[in-house]
This record gives sequence, structure tokens and C-alpha cells, in this order.
Amino acid sequence: MKRFYLFISIAIFAYSLSWAQLPIGDELIFSVMGIEGKSHGERNEFIKSQLKTLGVGYVTAPFTHYIVANKKDTTTIKGENIIIRTGGGAKQIVIGAHYDAYRDSPGANENGSGVAVLLSLIKQLQDVEWNYSIDFCFFDRKEPECLGSYYYVKQFVVPKRHLAMINLDIEGMGEEVFVGPVGNDNRTFLRYVHEAAQITGFPFFESADYPASDHMSFSKFDLQNISISIVPKGDGERLSKYVKNGYKADSLNAPKVLSIIHTFEDRSKNVSPASLKMSYEFTKTLLMLLNESGR
Repeated sequence: MKRFYLFISIAIFAYSLSWAQLPIGDELIFSVMGIEGKSHGERNEFIKSQLKTLGVGYVTAPFTHYIVANKKDTTTIKGENIIIRTGGGAKQIVIGAHYDAYRDSPGANENGSGVAVLLSLIKQLQDVEWNYSIDFCFFDRKEPECLGSYYYVKQFVVPKRHLAMINLDIEGMGEEVFVGPVGNDNRTFLRYVHEAAQITGFPFFESADYPASDHMSFSKFDLQNISISIVPKGDGERLSKYVKNGYKADSLNAPKVLSIIHTFEDRSKNVSPASLKMSYEFTKTLLMLLNESGR
């Protein structure tokens, strides 16, 4: 494993390999290592540079959010979503991942991993004949309050055209696919999630209690959505209990992923290429199933 990371490090810093030509497993960790530890602006530019390398067009959608504490204390938050639109058809599928990091965390798993999977999906699926309009979205300012996804919904989503939203958040640690929140409001969408689980055969856990992420912006407008994470085995149930208990972890059985995310240890050395590939394969399978439903 050390030799693997040494190889990728040399590739990044010496530019001896082109990201666009790497095998899927290598390109995923390449992207995580390329974005980790970067400033907010640098993370934005990293995504744009990879899209330019692929020759993929994108649009940016700036937004400004004001938080008013009192008449004399207003906080202004500026952000910029990056959107790639492809396909066609009467209905729309949205797949997104936030690219900002939590405070001073290097942000490798949360959420460089989601960015990496989304970039690889864009790269690998360029030749697909889409039966729906597809928006690949890199959301800004998930910290705080999922602002980027909220403004995306306000600016770009037409409710009657919306089919499904897939959110990728924390994809790089573990061997279990954790999805949620599940409920009656997305039961139509869930049939394809369950079919993807059967096809891939990955360990799978779903719950109505799922940590806060960008799917919530879609829930606010009654739009079908699901979030996908890759976590250590058993963490799906632990995270579900964590949310149900008001985000209070059981000290004796705390979710393992919480020991890394939002900390200084959220680095690529703690991100597994196998986990990233699992997320990629599961999400790709789900997208293809949804696309086939439009025939």
C-alpha cells in the first residue's frame, strides 16, 4: 500500500501521468490526493482543471447568502456551484457532491472522495446515450447548512421535471454501502437503489435516519433524493443511531468514520482506493438502471 501511494504521489507532483489516462482505481485516488489540504478556492480550481483536461464543458452558478444575527450583525457567505449538463428528455436526474471542506480539515474523505467519484463518472460516462437530462453538480458551501445545493434547487430545478437526486458524501473508507434517508417519499426511486445493491452484491444498509447532507435541500422541496456513502461495516447502523439520538455518539460503539472526518486526520492516507471504486461501481449501476427506465 505504501508503494501504491508513493507511485501516485510521484505522478501528481511530477506530472508524469495524465489523469485522463489513468485506470479507474488510480484516477479516483489521484483526484482525492489532488484536492486534499487545498484552500477553498484551490478546490474549486482543481475541479475546473480536471474538467478542462477531459474537454468537458461546465457552467458556474455563483450565489450569495446572508445570515442576519441582529440588525448590526450580518454574515455574508459567497459560493459557486459547478454544473455539467448533458443528455435530454422531459425528466431530470441530478447527481452531486459538495467540494468544500470542514474548517481546517484536509477534507480527503469528506468530501474529496465524493468529488473524485463524481469526476470519474463524468469521465467514464461521456459516451452514454442519456434518456434523461443529467446534471452533474459540484456543490459549494455544504458547511454550513447545505447552501450550495439549496441555491441549485432554487435556481435550476423544475419540480415537475425532477426524477431523482443522488448525493455522494463520504465515499472513501470501508466496505459497506450506506444509503438514506429512506421513506415513503422516495419509494419509487428506491426500487432502483435496491436493484443496484443486488447487481453489485456489496454489503448494504439503508435507514430513514441519515446524517445531514445535500440531499436535505431536495427534501425541503419534496423532491426524490438519496445519499450514498461507503463506510466501515456496521457503521451504517451506528450512524443511523447517531442521527436518531440527536447526533450524540455512543462512546462504546461510535461510528468509526467519525474518528476521521472533520478532523486533521481526514487525509488520503486514510482513504481506500477499493472503497472509492465501490462507490463508483454502485453509483454507476444505479445511474444506468435509472437511464434504462427512460426507454
